[in-house]
Amino acid sequence: MAQLNVSPTRRVDREGLLEISGLAAYNEHGQEVFPGDLLKQTRYVLETLMLPILEEAGVGFESVARLSVFTTSIKEWPAVWDDVQSTFGSPPALSVVEIPRLVGEIAMVELEISASIPTAKPNDPQEVGMTSGGAKPSDGAVAILPKSLADRDWKLHAAAFVMGKGDLVFLSGIGPVDSAGQTVAPGDAGAQTRHVLSVMDTILREAGGTIDDVVRLRVFATDMSNRPQINAERVRSFKEPRAVSTFVQVSGLEGDDWLVALEATAFIPKHDHRA
Repeated sequence: MAQLNVSPTRRVDREGLLEISGLAAYNEHGQEVFPGDLLKQTRYVLETLMLPILEEAGVGFESVARLSVFTTSIKEWPAVWDDVQSTFGSPPALSVVEIPRLVGEIAMVELEISASIPTAKPNDPQEVGMTSGGAKPSDGAVAILPKSLADRDWKLHAAAFVMGKGDLVFLSGIGPVDSAGQTVAPGDAGAQTRHVLSVMDTILREAGGTIDDVVRLRVFATDMSNRPQINAERVRSFKEPRAVSTFVQVSGLEGDDWLVALEATAFIPKHDHRA
């Protein structure tokens, strides 16, 4: 693959942070659009879905610090990036990963964004505070949803979270293993997910929060057919508004009998930090 014109690192003067969920090219009726066209799918996600979220937070693409790309056709990505990179002004940090499948039948790309924003929160009436310590929304993480995207389905995850002052806690990818290093519940994706989420909660309690403080979740599954069982555990474990997320199928995980692994980022407001 050709070398892309990207920034190896992107330094941001963080007052606030915006995390946008992994989004693919679906219209307001939940239908996939632009089959077989990676460029049009990418532009649709950026311009129709992500730009309104950025604008709701008071910024634009120039504030994007990281763009994560999950695509089923990595060979096509350099040409797509040549077309869309000017959208961002100075290049963001960029990760591009090829995967065998996304949610849906024709999706070729799913994009995630992290952006630096002012500390002032937007005034959208659909803001919902999210913290384990009962913080006011202005102190913690706030889910935002532009009116132009309000008619879409956001039951499983939020469109985006705005974060003010606080601590970010980055959790490594966690697999379904017990304290002895043995795989839990081989063949049962739901039970494996439930175990991983329990481990996450234990780790975050040590850090002064709980699983309710997770603002970004990445789900790596070896078989998309296990998505219903995995998502059922997510719905049970997270209260609304649920963390922004990306769900992708991968060709393999660390353990041969792992069906799922989860990676998370949590935000713990300063006044709620007890570690």
